Amino acid sequence: MPAPKLSVLLPVYNAERFLAQAIDSILQQTFAHFELLLLDDCSTDRSAEIIRSYSDPRIRYYRNEQNMGISATLNRGISLAASPLIARMDADDISYPSRLEKQLAYLQAHPDCALLSCWVRVITEEGELVRIDDFKPEYYYYNLTFECWMYHPSIVFRKAAAEQIGGYTVPYSEDFELFWQFSRRFKVHNLPEILMDYRISPQSLHQVQKKPEYDLAQHQQVLRNIRYYMGSTYRLSYSQIECLRHNPTPLLQEGSLHLMVECLQKLAVITKAIEQRDNPNRDPAAIRKAAYFKRRHILLAFARNLPYRKSVLLLAKSREWGLLYFLVHSFIKRRLKL
Repeated sequence: MPAPKLSVLLPVYNAERFLAQAIDSILQQTFAHFELLLLDDCSTDRSAEIIRSYSDPRIRYYRNEQNMGISATLNRGISLAASPLIARMDADDISYPSRLEKQLAYLQAHPDCALLSCWVRVITEEGELVRIDDFKPEYYYYNLTFECWMYHPSIVFRKAAAEQIGGYTVPYSEDFELFWQFSRRFKVHNLPEILMDYRISPQSLHQVQKKPEYDLAQHQQVLRNIRYYMGSTYRLSYSQIECLRHNPTPLLQEGSLHLMVECLQKLAVITKAIEQRDNPNRDPAAIRKAAYFKRRHILLAFARNLPYRKSVLLLAKSREWGLLYFLVHSFIKRRLKL
């Protein structure tokens, strides 16, 4: 049998509810020359039984001798993969039929790209739409400094590049760490097309089961990422880091306009450092645009949650005259209607 052109890594741990749907979505791909590595991390439910019910020759089933956790399980999968290209998949998600074909075609046409993701539909357990994060591909590099912008099961990457960065190296927020390390040394990209459904469920480690651990790990990673550009002694408060992670609540609770303005000023300095740092993904114009939208998003979050007078003062201090005009105009219209 010829070597597969793509290896799909699908880790499994007590995933009986949606596992068959996830496996079927891979086996029914329009691109067929792949191997599907099902990596069972000592499940205690019917996961093994479901896997053994399949007879497709492309499936390779491995069960860990003891529970190893997601990072060690995926590293085992990388070492077992027979293809130089590796796709990720999770046991509760659904890949659209053309996903692997389209991602493989992009990577073959762009040999300098080492990591590729795609847009997803975020859905509930029942399959209802939650949101679609259809961000522009050119904004991913900048925003990966502050947040995990890629969905883990949506990625395809080059095995050799993953081995060069050491694979998965942390127990929590392992995907964010992997993407960050890829983006430091290799070209990364997002395919601007919805190619999978990403399900939020009680089995989601980062959403439910290990949320405090993942939140802490991501907070620490963001500080590390910023210091990569700004130096190891660069200081940010907990609230400011959270704000840059799209969580303005701690800064709003402190209620200090000075700290809010200072956070925006620090964002501008960090952006300049990112823009100037050599990197295979560096595009100064795209970085500036991504930073503009990030700043605007933060200011709108502040303005919507602050009392009117404080919102006006914040926008004035930040010299955001367009947003200030909109805020005052909206306030006057509401008053005239009373």
